[in-house]
Amino acid sequence: MAPKNRSCPNLFPSRLSYDEEGKATNIKLLSLGRPHMRSFHLAWLGFFAAFTAWFALNPLLKKTIGPDLGLTEKQVAMSDIANVASTVVFRILVGPLVDKLGPRRVMSLVLALGCIPLGLVGLVSSATGLIVIRLFIGLLGSTFVACQYWTTAMFSRNVVGSANAIAGGWGNMGGGATYLLMPQVMNGFVSAGLSKHDAWRVSLVVPVAICLLVSAMCYFLGDDKPNSRSLPMHIDSKPSESTMGPEGTDIPKQAEDTAIIPVEPKDAGLATSASNIPVYKIMMTALTNHNVPLLMMQYACCFGVELAVDSVISKYFINHFKLDQTIAGYLASIFGMMNLFSRASGGFLSDWAASKWGMKGRLRVQSLGFLCSSACLIGFSFAPSLSTSVVSLVLFSYFVQAGCGSTFGIVPFVIPHIMGAVSGLVGAGGNIGGAIFNAVFTVYVDDLNTAFRIMGFVVFVCGAILNFFVRIRGESVITLWKRG
Repeated sequence: MAPKNRSCPNLFPSRLSYDEEGKATNIKLLSLGRPHMRSFHLAWLGFFAAFTAWFALNPLLKKTIGPDLGLTEKQVAMSDIANVASTVVFRILVGPLVDKLGPRRVMSLVLALGCIPLGLVGLVSSATGLIVIRLFIGLLGSTFVACQYWTTAMFSRNVVGSANAIAGGWGNMGGGATYLLMPQVMNGFVSAGLSKHDAWRVSLVVPVAICLLVSAMCYFLGDDKPNSRSLPMHIDSKPSESTMGPEGTDIPKQAEDTAIIPVEPKDAGLATSASNIPVYKIMMTALTNHNVPLLMMQYACCFGVELAVDSVISKYFINHFKLDQTIAGYLASIFGMMNLFSRASGGFLSDWAASKWGMKGRLRVQSLGFLCSSACLIGFSFAPSLSTSVVSLVLFSYFVQAGCGSTFGIVPFVIPHIMGAVSGLVGAGGNIGGAIFNAVFTVYVDDLNTAFRIMGFVVFVCGAILNFFVRIRGESVITLWKRG
């Protein structure tokens, strides 16, 4: 039976309810119970630890690491590109790996391996060395795929957009936390008597330790998927009258994407466990679905923007308003910490719209979000003062991050049985966007406002406009505007 359709998820229910697959149909946010909520919290915590370590160098690059290594502005920018570009490859590889090994093992493995190059950064003495080692640090960014796969495995389709958005958003907060954490850790070591030359190197032990701790937690405390046979089955098995679909079925007429989706005939050969399918076949199936490249471009226009801004926002405040490293870090952290609620709200809106109009509603939220993102990015580029820049930063960060949430409210419905590969490819699209936008910031290193303007126009074209070509289960934005 399909789970009940809800316009907004209840985050604080008295107990979890499940569908016939053992997936939770609600989110008990304050619970650590196995398997659903413990795995949910480990998913976002793993991504949070990875994001904190992935961008641990950025708060210190402009004022400390760059001068210590004798780096130019363009060399710093090239290392930023390396940091996000390599994750494209890692996310594509991790997608099928998650399908085969499960998210718990992959999350633990990537955290343990990804923190090794970060710990070795202290041995770097040149721009080339920094660029090369940041290529390997980019492995940490692939934890996003395991994070989103994990939550999708645990939650039913009526709340999967919200679950993915909350977990992804809280994980992304690591990008803000690292701007708060790293300058303070380095300042603490300086106060303890270390030189700046040594202090920034020693401070990297902290994010490495966080990654190793969370890696162990994920491996020993998490579950890959719900075991429906061992759950207390409070099944949502009686759909309300309003959710009855055509011909007496319990598939909602207008919110059909909350129900079980049958495998289409052309994909029937892939309906078995992904662990038995060759990786090349999984990837070809994903790439030949036209929605996947489109969603990759759209994710480039939200998460790609987020990655690029995470790389330069502290330098932007230092260059334009002559702030010191610590104050610039505080202001830059606003961007990442907005993920506490902004990405989740994108998932909530996607699920709410789906309850009203089905997949058409999810696409409507996507279009409006990208339109607002592009307008706010362009507006930020014209902000004349520090106060207006901060206000503009809050606005565009909200819409950009909400767009990440709404995108992954759509992803689980593209090709459900190889969701890991689809998530990996769409996630890789975000890193491709991050690399491209970082390249734009490198070209306009002395005029970052122009770079923000260009980014805003790209978001409008590749995000808002291209969304009209996404068509999932016969629904698209075009049909929405004609009939919705």
